[in-house]
Amino acid sequence: MQTLSKCVVCSSEQIMFGYDAKTNRRPDDPARWKVYTCQQCRHGFMNPQPSWDELSPYYSENYDPYTRDKGAEAAEDARAVAQARATGTYRHLPLPIGKKVLDVGCGAGGYLRVCRQLGAEVFGIEPSSFGAQRCRDAGIEVFEGMVDDYLAQHGTQRRFDVITANHVLEHAPDPVRTLQGMKSLLAPGGLLWISVPNADCYFSRQLGGEWHSADLPYHLQQFSPASLELAGKRAGLAPRRVYTYSLPAATAASLRYLLRRRMLFPQRISMKLGMLNHYVASRLAERLDRRADGEAVIVEFSA
Repeated sequence: MQTLSKCVVCSSEQIMFGYDAKTNRRPDDPARWKVYTCQQCRHGFMNPQPSWDELSPYYSENYDPYTRDKGAEAAEDARAVAQARATGTYRHLPLPIGKKVLDVGCGAGGYLRVCRQLGAEVFGIEPSSFGAQRCRDAGIEVFEGMVDDYLAQHGTQRRFDVITANHVLEHAPDPVRTLQGMKSLLAPGGLLWISVPNADCYFSRQLGGEWHSADLPYHLQQFSPASLELAGKRAGLAPRRVYTYSLPAATAASLRYLLRRRMLFPQRISMKLGMLNHYVASRLAERLDRRADGEAVIVEFSA
């Protein structure tokens, strides 16, 4: 464990304890994890910060991004490719998404498999041996390690037109340094696309550490739109677009939890409210995103 004395984004020493909470993935795990908030930029972060050795037991082969259905046997690729071609976009980016695509924290390689079918040359960086092996099984070229490890071994000669990190930066102990590393791998005119949970969204403000995307201890960082944009600027990146995006399924899960925890709805009732998954959650997700208050924040950066 490393105790931090200043904010990992803006370096301010004006940090205060915010809350502590248990992991919401393991009901029997008694550990509680503390989150501090910077009084300058309002960024949240786990403090003390666990090391990778302390966190590695949580990132087992059962961790969602590494599971078999997101590996070489995934059945959704064809539908994702068809939808991307029909809409002209994939992961919010217009097609073609770029000749050379790097996905940092690529998990089992699902995004890269689809990009490859859409005509891109793809490459992944993945710290988990489970995830990296899933990529290899699918024929995806992958480096096993962190961005810093890749740079130390291979430098910056290989550049990419599009670099994505989908719900990855919140796992990074030093997000500014990680963004700097990704910036160094961008080709001239390239685009860096970052998505993280929005810890300043409506449901996070209501639920705190009980919000599903607080996801302690996996998420070392608790970003707001402002703190993600600031982290990019401190890494030498220029924000081009900032917006939020809410999956209706995630919105429905948050709404159910809010009903149970704050309004005392019995779980057996909240789980049976099928309309939450469709009409209510979809409408609510759209409403939250219109006011940039959705569950995930996305920033598109250029170098």
